[in-house]
Amino acid sequence: MDQLKGLEKSSDPYLASDLSLAFELDVSRTTIRTVIEGLEKKGIIKRDSQGKRVVRAPQKQDYYDISSAASSKEEEVQRYFLSMINSGKLLPGDRFSELELAKQSGCNTVTVREFLVKFSRFGLIEKPPRGQWQMVEFDEDFAGELIEFRKVLEMRALVKLMSRDEGHPVWDELRDILSAHKEVKKSFDKRYREVPDLDARLHTAIQSGANNRFIKQFFEVVSFVCHYHYQWKKEGEKERFWVALNEHIDLLVAILAQDVASAVQALEVHLDSAERTLLACATSVNQESEQP
Repeated sequence: MDQLKGLEKSSDPYLASDLSLAFELDVSRTTIRTVIEGLEKKGIIKRDSQGKRVVRAPQKQDYYDISSAASSKEEEVQRYFLSMINSGKLLPGDRFSELELAKQSGCNTVTVREFLVKFSRFGLIEKPPRGQWQMVEFDEDFAGELIEFRKVLEMRALVKLMSRDEGHPVWDELRDILSAHKEVKKSFDKRYREVPDLDARLHTAIQSGANNRFIKQFFEVVSFVCHYHYQWKKEGEKERFWVALNEHIDLLVAILAQDVASAVQALEVHLDSAERTLLACATSVNQESEQP
């Protein structure tokens, strides 16, 4: 906020574009838009036809209390752990130690251990006595229940998203995501591996529309589980990505057109495809594990 001081009195009180701010501050555009939305609510920034204008300097009460920042260390571990999975650095069957994860995430072993113990209740990691942690697979029943729960979360989030006013930053994010999808589609053979990242951006934008901390927390775990188990089955990956890319585009077009019925239908089609993929992955893993 210190960078905003005095800007309201300058000859040019307008902020740079979200992309420029993201580059300058080395954060994502989603983060920038979340911050801008918060500043708007506080009355520090207003939008007009020319952009985002600083209308007053931040006051003491506008600053966030970060005295309890240490409590977010577990969130840092979780973000790092999920990124390891989604990037393919930690694959099904791999073993890892608490010390390794602590060094890599920049957190202490106590925080890492607490996170892993809590996360183990999902049945996706296990730790035998005196052994290292290991990523494990799940069965078809688990996969089916997970997808059903995901549908409930995302359908609810989509409905709330569609009720957001035109000035909400999520709409700019969705337009950027649609543009990114179209660019990848133009060079799909070379860029198809970008689809999982686009998928994460799209579904994160949808659930953010709900503005519900519990949906956000559960969605992160559900998303992780789905993408983690896609790692088991590489056969037909490119074809699945092509289907997903086009389903994403159909969904984004319907959302941005404010066509609620078409958006709900498009999301249902996409989640049904995700369910078939996840069940196929789970079936494939179980068949392979049963072979002598």
